[in-house]
Amino acid sequence: MNRNWVLVSILIVLFLSAMEATIVTTAMKTIVDDLKGMELMNMTFSVYLLITAVTTPIYGKLADLYGRKRVLMIAIAIFLLGSVLCGAAATMQQLVLFRAVQALGAGAIFPVTMTIIGDIYTPEEQTRLQGIFSGVWALSSIVGPLIGGLIVEFADWRWIFLLNLPLGLAALLLLSFAYRETFQPAGKSIDWLGAVSFLASISSLLIVLLFGGESGFLSPVHLLLAALFVLFGIVFIAVERRVSEPFMPLDLFRNRVILIPNLFSFLAYAFPIATTVYFPLWLQTLKHQSPIVSGFAVAIATVGWPLGATAAGKLMKRVPPKRVAVLGAGLLGFSGLMLSTITTATPVPVFFVIMLLAGFGLGLCRTVLMILMQNAVENRQRGIAMSTSALMNTLGQTVFIAVFGVVFNASASASEIAGLAHGIHVVFVCVAVVTVLAFLVSLWLPGISNRDLFGDGKDAAVQKNT
Repeated sequence: MNRNWVLVSILIVLFLSAMEATIVTTAMKTIVDDLKGMELMNMTFSVYLLITAVTTPIYGKLADLYGRKRVLMIAIAIFLLGSVLCGAAATMQQLVLFRAVQALGAGAIFPVTMTIIGDIYTPEEQTRLQGIFSGVWALSSIVGPLIGGLIVEFADWRWIFLLNLPLGLAALLLLSFAYRETFQPAGKSIDWLGAVSFLASISSLLIVLLFGGESGFLSPVHLLLAALFVLFGIVFIAVERRVSEPFMPLDLFRNRVILIPNLFSFLAYAFPIATTVYFPLWLQTLKHQSPIVSGFAVAIATVGWPLGATAAGKLMKRVPPKRVAVLGAGLLGFSGLMLSTITTATPVPVFFVIMLLAGFGLGLCRTVLMILMQNAVENRQRGIAMSTSALMNTLGQTVFIAVFGVVFNASASASEIAGLAHGIHVVFVCVAVVTVLAFLVSLWLPGISNRDLFGDGKDAAVQKNT
């Protein structure tokens, strides 16, 4: 097995997945003008997010049962098929449907690639790689809008999707020849009853959160979906307690090296989603800044993230992992507190500082937590463990953007600048509370020494810290 070429293939698919959101957002106005159907514009994003989120744990379990290589290659092929279909869409209805196909493949990319990294690289090597992965996400957030703008300006918007084809095929070719899987799949059948009940429960919740703000959270349809979320959730728990090979082993969450990072991710991702939505509104409406300035203020967090990830990789060799994670969580909490103090008189550079600190803190903390999770379980459970992390990231963003939307609508007056400022300020205060809670959660992370993590006995040592 050639690990370098495997890594290249993983970086390619991660880049494609990360770039998908930013490049499509840039081109969406042109797409809507061409295909007609403005009322379906948000649906193209919501459907993609929903299906990606709910399929992530299923792919993680499939990778544990049937092997990482097979599952990842099938998922990439589905993603590319969806991309080709999106490029050929003749109506907005077709585009929504084909985006769903794309998302069916995208759900595997993060959990399965991170699982492969956990399989073929040691914890010490993983610390160096996290900076590279963070850099890919940062690069995609910058390159995506640029490429999208250039395509819309000088070519047909359909190339937004067709561009995935050559890169994705290259990744498939590299995986096919370079990756020789050493992990032995369990070969057992998936717990379909558990998987379906989980899918039904989480889908119901996400639909309410994604669309409740448009038609009302207390509408009959959304109340029914909320009831289905609870009902199927109860069924899921009951099933998982009885089957011999559960879809998502509940005892996984008795391990605090799995539980605490997931809780932290759920809370911490309130910060980036809130600032992505409300920072541009604050800067453009209240500070009279250009879209370029507001976009840069949001994007600067992607500069801090790889810097934090790189610093974490170096610090973890000398400092206990928990201290590094708590430091990162503390910087995020401090950024949230700074956010809650801004006023219309706050200088614009302060916004840049807040985002840079938050990005650096998230890079520090998430790098440590990711490495701990990759090495906290046996190989046969690594796929489902990594998929829980991806799911909690999505759930955190979806839950909190819905909550913040309710808070903003209840406290803001769109017709008055002062009312608008008050509404956004209340949202930022809520963000501060959530980020401080995330910091407090990080304090419950088990203390694991560098020797336990990087030494010969690291697997047993990390797993026993529960």
